[in-house]
This record gives sequence, structure tokens and C-alpha cells, in this order.
Amino acid sequence: MKFLWWLRITGSVIPTIWWQVLLLIIYTAGMMCIERFVDVLYKPFPTDLITIMGTVIGFLLAFRTDSAYKRYWECRGLWSTMTQEIRKLTRAIWSGVKENDSKDVVEKKSALNLCNAFIISTKHYLRGEYEYNYDDYAGLMEHLPKFFTPSSNLPLDEQELHSHFTAYDQSTPTNIPIEVSYYLVSYIKFLEEHQLADTWALATMQDSIAKLVDCLAGFERILRTPLPLAYSIHLQECVWLFLLAIPFQTIGGSGPWFSIPLVGFASFCYLGILAIGFEIEIPFGYKRNDLPLDDFCNVMQLEIEKILVADAPVAEKWLYSPENRPFGVMCSLTAAQLAELPLNEVKDILKSVSQTAILSSENSKSRKLSSLRSKSSTAAGYQTM
Repeated sequence: MKFLWWLRITGSVIPTIWWQVLLLIIYTAGMMCIERFVDVLYKPFPTDLITIMGTVIGFLLAFRTDSAYKRYWECRGLWSTMTQEIRKLTRAIWSGVKENDSKDVVEKKSALNLCNAFIISTKHYLRGEYEYNYDDYAGLMEHLPKFFTPSSNLPLDEQELHSHFTAYDQSTPTNIPIEVSYYLVSYIKFLEEHQLADTWALATMQDSIAKLVDCLAGFERILRTPLPLAYSIHLQECVWLFLLAIPFQTIGGSGPWFSIPLVGFASFCYLGILAIGFEIEIPFGYKRNDLPLDDFCNVMQLEIEKILVADAPVAEKWLYSPENRPFGVMCSLTAAQLAELPLNEVKDILKSVSQTAILSSENSKSRKLSSLRSKSSTAAGYQTM
């Protein structure tokens, strides 16, 4: 049932931390047996020490989780920006480039294929997948020359070990999105040389490509800049020392057997929060909590294909369509009929329609106020009875 979604294991961090929680429970049970059945001197930790450790670790975990979620949300924002720029680029190409003959249509479709290729290659690039033969590349860029572009996903010295391979090789870290951006820029230059697009369309395309590369740089920054290793190691050590110290505080109390569920609950909470931070700080993979990059790419690809089903919009066609009645239901004349009338007559009709709409809106507001006042007076009358 949907209201019990929080009980499910799939998508949670339980598969990651269960063995650690079990290990701490066994450790606590062992400590209890030593305290109960072995004649040794046992002295519990001071209460203040556990309290102070718990408070400090709580702040550290809050900072860790907050940092990870900010990275997660920034990744989502960058992908949204990239989607927006792909849409702008697609619109500028499909609507802003002239179609003088069939060759122009073929060129536009080839450029739109590269728009798809950019977003798909970004997905694979962020996952460390550098091949050119993935299924979702089919029909998009097999014809493009391939070359070795250094990746920002790996240290440069590691990449130099593979530099003698070609970009066809899976082990070669290649920045395919950057390569695609070069070909998109070359298409813009082609349009400018052959005067196939206006200045606004060319400027929009250049701006969109620049922002696409900015988004890619943002992804690379997140991918190559995790939380500092020293902080992650120290936080792990502090959490484990705290959890290992809890039995020394609880076993010697009035209810020693309560230590097992207490340590189990504490370890589940602390280790779970710690695992969530590691889970979501780089959300580009295939895990349940990663961003659904495959779905994002499929939606974008389908959106572009849907645009190609129809011809590029021509203003004259929809402006003077027989169904276009620009003055609304108050005037039955179509745009074509109105365009044949004298200018003064069209302006008079427009003023009359606008004044009628204003009066209708004011009357509607007056009726609503009257209805509210009537309800208020009725309610006041019931209260005085």
C-alpha cells in the first residue's frame, strides 16, 4: 500500500548498512556477556562524554547530509538548465533556419541529431562510459570523425596511459559532449556563411551552445570535487567510535539488556544518515536514488522528434487561420475578415470588445463580493441567536 512506502527496502540504505548494524549488535551482545559472566572490573563511561560526542557527531552528520543534498539539487538544476538550452537550440534551428530546398531540411535534421547526441553523450560521460557504440547513439553521430579529447573525469596522468588508443576503445576517457559542441558550432558557421539564418537565430544558437558547455563544466566540477577525503574519513571514524562507546555507557545501568536494541537503533540512525550522504552526493549512476538520466534523455529525444513531425511554424498560416478569432467570443469575425476592414473600424471594434470585457470582469467581482457579504451577515445572524 502507498501509505506504507516508508517501510520498503528498495531505494533505502538498508542494503548498504545492514551488516554494519548487525556487527554492532553482535559487539554489544559480546560486551554484555563479558560484563555479566566474566569476573572483570567494569566501569562505565561518564554520561557527559557520550552526550557531548552525540551532539558533535549530530552536527557533523547534518553538515554532511546538507552538503550532499546541495550537490544533488545542483545536479538537477544543471540538468534542467541543459534541457532548457537544448530546447532553445532546437527551436532556433527548426524555426530560424531557412528551407530553400530539401538539402536545407536534411542539414537541419542532422544538426538536431547533434542536439540529442549532446545530452545523451553527457549522460554517458558523467557515468564514465566513453564508447561511441551505445544503443542510444544509433543514427545520431556515426558519421562524425572521432578523436581523443582529454576528459575531466579522471586525473590526467591516468588518461595519458591510454592516449595511444583510439577513441573507439572503451578504455580511452574521451569528452564526447565537447566534440559534439564543436560540430554544432561548425553548423552555425555554415549557416552564417550561406546566409540561411537571421542574426537573432545565430545569436541564440551560439548562446545556447555556450551555456551547454557551462552546464557540462558544472557537472565535471561536482563529479571531480567530492567532499574532502580527510573529512569523510574522520567523520566515519567518529561515528564508529561513538557507536562502539555506547555499550560502555548502557550495560552497567539498571536495564543492561536494553543495550542491544538501543545500539541497534542508534547505529541504524547514524549509519543510515552517513550512507545517505555518500549515496546522493554524485547522482549520475544507476542506483535508485540517482537522477533518472535515462528518462530525461528519452523525454528530450521524443520531444525533438515530436517537433519534427510538423512543419516549422509560418506566421501567416496561423495568424490568418479560419479558426483564429483574435477578439474572442464577443466578435465573430475571423482575423482574415478583420484585416480587410478599415483601420479605424478595427480599432473601434477592439475598444468596444475590451470595454465589454472590463465591465464583465468588474460585474463578476461585484457579484462575488455581494455573495461573500451575504454569507458573512448570515453567519453573524446565527451567532447572535
